[in-house]
Amino acid sequence: MKNKAYIIAASAISAQEPFSRMEDFAALPAEGVFVPCKDPDFKQYINPMAGRRMSGILKRSIAVSKHALSECVIACPDAIITGTGNGCVSDTEAFLSKMVEDGESMLNPSKFICSTPNTIGSQIAISLGCKGFNSTHVNDRFAMEGALQDCLFLLQKGSVKNVLLCTADQMTEGLYRMLNVEGLWKGIPVSEGACAFVLSSSPEGAFAVVEDMVQTRSNPEWELDRMLSSNGLNRDDIDLTITPEDYKKYCGEFLSASAFGLLCCCQTLKNNGAGRILLSGESSRGYSYILLSGICTN
Repeated sequence: MKNKAYIIAASAISAQEPFSRMEDFAALPAEGVFVPCKDPDFKQYINPMAGRRMSGILKRSIAVSKHALSECVIACPDAIITGTGNGCVSDTEAFLSKMVEDGESMLNPSKFICSTPNTIGSQIAISLGCKGFNSTHVNDRFAMEGALQDCLFLLQKGSVKNVLLCTADQMTEGLYRMLNVEGLWKGIPVSEGACAFVLSSSPEGAFAVVEDMVQTRSNPEWELDRMLSSNGLNRDDIDLTITPEDYKKYCGEFLSASAFGLLCCCQTLKNNGAGRILLSGESSRGYSYILLSGICTN
């Protein structure tokens, strides 16, 4: 990676208290039960009349984005990039249920419009008045990684100075039952959440740096060593490795949960001021590694 991307804000709405810090995190139940998000008072971030027509995932995405932007005192980002594994599930279910009930006739298109994954990014943009670059990555368990890579490319191109990265996924009773039948939970607590990060091309106000990242479907060990070597590093230079087991006990299982892992990396570096952290991810679809460092690392 030629140019580094600096993280100047990070925020999350999860099964923990809204916008809480790592030192206040509490482990979730170990069983494969559904633990819902603990939502903030949305009236602080969304007009109540507009919020009445929004699903939970949209309200969380807007609220967490505004909270992150407030931390770095940016009213409107230059670009918005979102990542989601399943998108707006509740609106999709509502539209499909109505289709079955009404026999595919006289359908109100609003639920279908709201069910598309890029609704998240568009609603954030409308709420912020942002008319800049806007894209959405829907990539199962690697939606956050794809969106982050897009942020890095955009910043390296030099067309923007800062980017808002938002990831979000929700869990409904119907989706939980369907996936539970398939045995996907395996004793892991199930939840939902939304995370937001503000990345900048400038180190001013930053507390973490994205040094590099890689995604692969094979040869993960070789790809990791190649990434480190390209940055003049080896595995001994990594101070801490964070895996899904480390953060999912706090946020639960959902498709974009790796964003919560990124939040944990950011808060650790913010508290320590230096060091290098490797955030690793693994699923049946491949592997990912994100290399971060504290702003004081030489």
